[in-house]
Amino acid sequence: MQENKKIKIGIMCICLNQPYWSFAEEMLWGVNTFFLKHPTIKNKYITEVLLWSDMPIESFPLGKVFLTEPTEWPLPTLLRYNLFLQQEEYLKDNFDYIFYMDVDLRIVDWIGEEILPQNGGLMACQHPMYALRQNYYPPYEPNPESTAYIKLPGRILEENGKKRFEPLYFAGGFQGGKTEDFIKAMKVMRKNIDDDFNRNYIARWNDESHFNRYLFENPPAIVLSPAYIYPDSLVADYYVKIWGRNYSPKIMTLTKSFTTTASGGEAVRNQLATM
Repeated sequence: MQENKKIKIGIMCICLNQPYWSFAEEMLWGVNTFFLKHPTIKNKYITEVLLWSDMPIESFPLGKVFLTEPTEWPLPTLLRYNLFLQQEEYLKDNFDYIFYMDVDLRIVDWIGEEILPQNGGLMACQHPMYALRQNYYPPYEPNPESTAYIKLPGRILEENGKKRFEPLYFAGGFQGGKTEDFIKAMKVMRKNIDDDFNRNYIARWNDESHFNRYLFENPPAIVLSPAYIYPDSLVADYYVKIWGRNYSPKIMTLTKSFTTTASGGEAVRNQLATM
């Protein structure tokens, strides 16, 4: 009897500029430990990490590195789809599913088949800031001249026999789906980002704004909870208050000391005082 063919998963990361290099090894460890690696399913899947980076190749021996020139923020995130689509044929030829993950995410629990759109389409994670608290209006792109502009995406939920509208805003840090579907999405988002850029405009939240616009027109097949994009700080003091509950984290976003500011910390403290 012929052995079942394994399903191939590609996990794409960008690691440009030296302060981010230290995150790559931990990302690789998390993928190799938890990402579709549970003993009950691990024999069904092959995972490979693809890293677009300016770090030395020998520093990342267990993944595939595409050497990339470093650029200043926000270009590494804004132009991610341009980079990935340079390897379109490689992605098509080698993977059944492809996902993008921020390199500074820490996988802390089993990631299973719940992330895989079995019948095609995309997967997206609810942004932890806007997942539950209805009075927190998501930061959709407000400029109608931008290709990322949207009015109010969301869905109707029924709870205790009553219907309510749930606005949906998705985090850009973990996304993906069937290879052909994600490549299609990346092409649309690349064009929209380029169109804005050529008009000297950058959307409010860079590529995340364009990801939300695409999902407004093409709803994701799978919506994951903030457990998959879980903050590593202020959970009890801040996020649990806005969620009204807690989550058991699967993937955590790491606070980066080199990107925090005194003004940002003061703004958070002021907001906490009013909650």
